Amino acid sequence: MITVPPNTIALIPTFDRFKDRYKDILFPLKGELKRDWFVKHAYFCLPLTIANQYGFIVKSLFNFTLIWDGTPSAGGVRVLFQESQKTINELVGLQKINSHFGMGTITIQNGFSIRTPPGVNTYIGNPPNIFIDGIGHMTAVVETDNLRRDFTFNLKITRPNHQIDIKRGDCIGFFMPYPRHFIDQYQIKSGYDIFSNEQVKEEQQCAFDFGIERSQLDHKKPHGNGRRYFKGEDVYGNKFQDHQKQLDPA
Repeated sequence: MITVPPNTIALIPTFDRFKDRYKDILFPLKGELKRDWFVKHAYFCLPLTIANQYGFIVKSLFNFTLIWDGTPSAGGVRVLFQESQKTINELVGLQKINSHFGMGTITIQNGFSIRTPPGVNTYIGNPPNIFIDGIGHMTAVVETDNLRRDFTFNLKITRPNHQIDIKRGDCIGFFMPYPRHFIDQYQIKSGYDIFSNEQVKEEQQCAFDFGIERSQLDHKKPHGNGRRYFKGEDVYGNKFQDHQKQLDPA
């Protein structure tokens, strides 16, 4: 059994002829902070622009249309390809799209398996701030360090009897590496059980002062935004110890 090096996602093709074709399907979001539906003001929100760059997307190789009749059977979803049969036959081993599980879902099976380093899962879900009207990306977590085969990405149609058109290059899958058991380590506690009353009051006052600044003072600044968080500082100008920066959109 192979072991994937740290900080690496290895792709094992189903067939040798597809060994370089993953580049036609997968796209890293690192550096892709823009979204075509964002207005300029959205780019002043650092949490949004950072999230936009997390993970990898799976692109459709086909133009196709989906129609779901609202029933739970696999036959309730029609997948209508807008491609020649020759193109479909050439690409079906690299990417297969069909109605497999029912429940108003479609299944995307790609011609390679994803392998991660020991102890690293693959999280599958909705791509950050990328949407297709009438579709939701089903969420899953796969032990891709252990799984020695491919897995599928699945989309849930949310609107029966509605035509959904997917274009070649549209995002029909999303994944990112995620350390196994990472979330299991966390639990929610009241701040009063962790900090002194004085510390809680100090945090409350800081949040209150920030609210005043945002609602009263920031409106007079360029773009109506003081960008404290963007700069990595609290309302009093104290710098964050570790801050994930982004290019200033101004």
